[in-house]
Amino acid sequence: MKGKNPIIGGMFVISIRPFSDNDNQNLIEIERLCPQGDENCALGVDKTDIIARYKMYDNWNMLVAEEEGKVAGWIGLTVKPAFERNVKYAYITEVMVHPAFRKAGVATQLMKKAEEKALGMGSSYTYAYVYESNNASKSLFGKMGYSSVRDIKTPALPTYKKSDISPEYSIKPVDRKEIGDAVSLINEYNSGFIHFLPFTAQTFEERLKAIPWYGLENFWVVRDKNNKIVACAGLWNNSKLGNLYYAREPVVMKMMRSAFGVLSHITKVPKITAEKEHLKLLYIADYAFDRRQPEAMLALLKWLSNLSIDMKQDYLMTATDQDDDFLAIMKKLKPQIETWNIFAKSFEGDLPTFSPFYTDIKDMIP
Repeated sequence: MKGKNPIIGGMFVISIRPFSDNDNQNLIEIERLCPQGDENCALGVDKTDIIARYKMYDNWNMLVAEEEGKVAGWIGLTVKPAFERNVKYAYITEVMVHPAFRKAGVATQLMKKAEEKALGMGSSYTYAYVYESNNASKSLFGKMGYSSVRDIKTPALPTYKKSDISPEYSIKPVDRKEIGDAVSLINEYNSGFIHFLPFTAQTFEERLKAIPWYGLENFWVVRDKNNKIVACAGLWNNSKLGNLYYAREPVVMKMMRSAFGVLSHITKVPKITAEKEHLKLLYIADYAFDRRQPEAMLALLKWLSNLSIDMKQDYLMTATDQDDDFLAIMKKLKPQIETWNIFAKSFEGDLPTFSPFYTDIKDMIP
């Protein structure tokens, strides 16, 4: 059985092989059956191209498990360089197993094969994000020797009411001649954050072009009265890669939607999306600001929120370290906040300290 590895798991004889383009539809259908969470709260995603997220990475692999020609699940990973330690590390993007094949060791075998791949590509350690209510994934990673090392917050700001913006700041799309100044601010802001790889003007512009539906036209800078760039951020519409929704909506959100439905007759209120309804949201990416001028970042957040309203989006969202100063500023606008846990495992030596942690927005595609 060339290119495959037969594995006996429970009542199934599972083979693991590389992903092929013919797998796309099968994997999409499995993902729809596998929302991330538990019986009280779970996130789902609708996609048309299962590997669209992987195309943004230089080094990626997907492994597919099957039993007698039927796809049972898959795992994906990418390998990146770690600037601060001069090593490589692997990010496990997702592990999915069809409900009919669960409790047969399929996920465990996929994890083992992915770790073999990561080691073969020179990785010193591996990590993954796990949605806080996804207890099944927490159990899997724990069984595989992973530790919960850090929390990532995903604040989502409801965009329904326009804000007044301080006239002290000038906000406009970045000019190509300004990229170097913006990159200097980004590098300074993220200095010391693990997994942050400093940009040059060229590599940053390449990044903006490489991420679908991003680009220079969606990156903004804030100048103060001295004409200095003191804040910046991009706005990324990743709905073409996947539409997020609550497969199982928390009870508190159902209660809020009911209450807001009454209040909406007399005032503007946030929209609370219904269960299975796509979340219309934009992601804040590559943010940075002069920590001596936090009001500049607040002004930019308000400006992006106003823009999101004009674009008929329901939420403005990002992913950030639990102690990032940006989170404290965003909290002033009263976002809804959810938590993802980082699970990590070392292949050699000790794990690095995952604090503070740089969150690459590409990694947060559900």
